[in-house]
Amino acid sequence: MAEKVLPPKRKWEMKSPIDSVIVDMIIDHFNTQSIEKKSEMLTGQNFTDICLEAERIYYEEILIENEMASA
Repeated sequence: MAEKVLPPKRKWEMKSPIDSVIVDMIIDHFNTQSIEKKSEMLTGQNFTDICLEAERIYYEEILIENEMASA
């Protein structure tokens, strides 16, 4: 019988909830380029724009949660 092989443990964890928003947006960025048959690339400016947008989305979600909690 074959020995069961477990996947390696993660060496990192997401540090903050905004990290997952940024990662999702970067994936969306590359997927959009791929669908449009463009060369897949992420410039420094693209990354900055994604981070700023992720920050805006994150704070909107916090405000919505706080408003719901105080209602």
